[in-house]
Amino acid sequence: MSEQVGNDLESFDFQAYANKVAADSKKSTNTNFAPREFEEIAYVGLESGTNKILRLIGAPPGAETQGYVRKNFDPKQIMMCEVKDDEGKKFTIRLPLREDIPAHNHILHRLYDKVAEVTWINKKKVNINESKHPELWLLLTKGGFKPEDGQQFSYAGGYKSTTFTVQNVIDREDPWCVDNAHTKILCREVNVDSKGTVWPKIGLKSFGYVKRIADLVGKYGDLQNFDIALKRTGDKENPFEIKNASILKDKDMMVELKNADGTIPDEKFIIIGRLTDEERAYEKYDLDKLYQPTSFTKLLKRIPSIFKLCDAYLGTKFYEELEGLSAKEKEEWARIYGDGNAEAEQTQAAAENTAINEAVATETAAPRKRTAVGPVQHLSDEKIALLKGWAKLPEAHRALIKDIKVDGDKVKDIIWAEGDETANLLACDCGIASPEALESCPVCGASFI
Repeated sequence: MSEQVGNDLESFDFQAYANKVAADSKKSTNTNFAPREFEEIAYVGLESGTNKILRLIGAPPGAETQGYVRKNFDPKQIMMCEVKDDEGKKFTIRLPLREDIPAHNHILHRLYDKVAEVTWINKKKVNINESKHPELWLLLTKGGFKPEDGQQFSYAGGYKSTTFTVQNVIDREDPWCVDNAHTKILCREVNVDSKGTVWPKIGLKSFGYVKRIADLVGKYGDLQNFDIALKRTGDKENPFEIKNASILKDKDMMVELKNADGTIPDEKFIIIGRLTDEERAYEKYDLDKLYQPTSFTKLLKRIPSIFKLCDAYLGTKFYEELEGLSAKEKEEWARIYGDGNAEAEQTQAAAENTAINEAVATETAAPRKRTAVGPVQHLSDEKIALLKGWAKLPEAHRALIKDIKVDGDKVKDIIWAEGDETANLLACDCGIASPEALESCPVCGASFI
């Protein structure tokens, strides 16, 4: 590892960073908790097959492993999983990255590793608890989702966390950043419902993204010196395509940025050259504050059963440890905010329900183009009753359903209103196709997330 330490990127060894990522470098993390105030957030999302022109802000993800002193606005890597809590409500858990020493890992990482222990029988790897303690195994691997949840159960990853990267960017295709002298936060996707509420899918999966960034950095250096074209490919093995848009524009090679539909991004959005002094002064989101690990107190309140069940079957003491961690956390809140705010978790939870679970004013993000289709008044109550996923759909997606074809008590097809939102339909396992933007199937209720 490089011995270099610094507070800026002027002398940072970008090639060494690229080599480090290529070698699957270890990453550091910060588990400190500090309750935050509500902050409205501007997001920018990606669309499959379409290049998005951006200027990435800060160091490359994981640059701190090369001696760089990471700032709070630099890209942040977090681990997330989605489960059902003990009341059956969906619960997204944010965790710090894993530590070099397993014993130093977050309590939920250690619990997962304990339950997921393997042994070798006849040269075959076997999960010890899968047959020995099936109830515990099912809770760990499916996170509270049940077979009756359909596709949500099939695709549930349980408590196995995936690493995501969150990052400040300048969105070149929307004047919001210039008008507000502020960055946006890059997301996998951003949807806007009929009420103007923004629903972002936070973070880009670090698999694929970080490696592509490292390749770019190894070739061109500081990402802040050129615009990129970032595209979701839909390919599992290579989910992102990232190119130096500035150099392609400069060399009159815009054809290299062709979108899936054959169009090419408007080169007027692509800037050649370093960040201007004005852009460097843009206000940036404090990613450490916005994307802290889920508090121990919230884990204790919402998913105590996984800790208790593990202790009961495996003789561990995770629940007792979690209680102690929560008590220390509350003491710290009281120290920082005073006794009157010892329950700061409730304040933070309320903010998360608005900011992270993801409602912000329309003007804080660049919405996709939408086609007005009017309210749904033509579907009878009988037809709506046949749509098991109706209650999960936001009003904007309900409004896209023009009619449904039925055979007895079964839905055979959905007739979608014509428009941008319904231009690309994808089939669910139940056999009914629905727009790509939908997060769940209207017919069977299965989640596509």
